[in-house]
Parts: sequence; structure tokens; C-alpha cells
Amino acid sequence: MGSSSLLEQRQAEEKAAWDAYWKVRDLESRGTFIPRARYYAHKWFDAPATWFRETIVEPLNNKNRLPYYHRKLSRVPEIDECGVNDKACFFEANEQFRLDKMVDGFILQTLRHRADRCLNYHETDFSPCAKVIEDLEENELNFFIKYGELGGEADVRDAYMKQKHRLIWERRHPEIMEERKRALKEHKEKLARGEFDYSFWKKGMFWQDKKNYEPPYEFHMSKASLEGDKPLSKDWEYYKKVAQDPEFDKEQGKKSEFHLF
Repeated sequence: MGSSSLLEQRQAEEKAAWDAYWKVRDLESRGTFIPRARYYAHKWFDAPATWFRETIVEPLNNKNRLPYYHRKLSRVPEIDECGVNDKACFFEANEQFRLDKMVDGFILQTLRHRADRCLNYHETDFSPCAKVIEDLEENELNFFIKYGELGGEADVRDAYMKQKHRLIWERRHPEIMEERKRALKEHKEKLARGEFDYSFWKKGMFWQDKKNYEPPYEFHMSKASLEGDKPLSKDWEYYKKVAQDPEFDKEQGKKSEFHLF
């Protein structure tokens, strides 16, 4: 679908929405005096402006609209295509990797802003935001798979090695990958039916943890590093519970009853 057809579709949707608005105003004001007079007054002011926009402004804009293109940079050979001692190829592949990471970061930032706007707008009912939340979580996962845990100083070779090790791990654990594929398919089917389970992405929230980890911002509860490791929990009975029940902590963070809506 081209940009012109999308533009025409958007203009047709706007016109249909305004026609529906005036139809509702007409039906609501029938049999009344002041609302009916207000309806005619608003219609009288709106009709010339609508005619001028639909007859003159929009045709001129559609005729003289400049085409918009996303900038497409020429791709260079990837790191797996470079020779072992080809420093120039490595440099170009690394610069391309940095550019791709920056673009992916901006895409993720746009998705976050889109989700934030939706959540702020639908503050009492988040169900209309299921699609944008799903897109955000899925893209965050993909971003983490490619760039996560590499650090700010990582280059294209680190990302290449991470991808290689990930593929090896997936080949060694086919049963886990099949279970992940099945769970994702089930989640997508639920989403298509209008059932959005946020716990599929967020397995547990920090305030629901059994162990109640020590927050790093509570400095008055922190100990100096010379005193040894910090406790895993502020619950003094935690270690006693673990000693008495080996199954106590095995499900930590794996299950959650948290639901966004």
C-alpha cells in the first residue's frame, strides 16, 4: 500500500468521523430549542471551513506533496564475511554495528514513548494498550538478545561471539527451545483472542519477591564491603526457612500473579 493510498484512507476516516459527529449532534438536538440553535450555529461556522479544506487545501497538499524516504545507507560486509587480518573490513563492520545499535535503540525508545503515552491516556483501563505493550516487550527482548550484557565498550566481535554461543546453546537444548516456541504460540493465540497475560513477559515484580531483597537505595541498611557479603534478605527467618524446606526458594521469580489489567 503506497503513501498516497494511506493518505486517502486517513482523510476518508477523518471525514467519516466528522460526519458521524454531526449526525450525533443532529440527533441529540432534535426537539430542543437552545441545543438546536447551537447546533445550527456551529454548523454554520463549520461548513465554510470544511468546504475550503476539502475542496482547496487537501487537493493542493496531495498534489504538491513531496515523497518521504527513509535513509538507507549502503551495507558493508558483516563481521563473519571479513578476513582474519582484514583490519579495514573489521573497522567498517564495527562502525555498521554501532550504527545499527543506535538505530535499534531509537526504535526501542520510540516504542517506550508510545507505551508511556498509551498508559498515561488510559490510566484507569490499560486493556487498549495491550498491543503497544506487547510490541515493546518483544522488541526489548530482541534488543537484549543482540546487545544485552555486552557492556558499553563491546564491539562487533563480541556481539558475533555472543550470537555464536547462543546458537550453540539452542542447538544443545532443543527441548527448551520447543517449549519456548510452544509458550510463545500460546501467548500469541491468547493475545489474538483479546487475552493479554503480562506475566508472560514479567515473571515477577520486585515487591512480590519472597526474599525481599535489600534495596540498594537504603543506605542506612547497607554494610561496608569490608564486613563481608550483604544478606540476601531482610527477613531474618529466610535462612531458617531454606534450611527447613529445600523447595522454599526454587520458584523464586519464576511465577507471578501480577496482572497489569
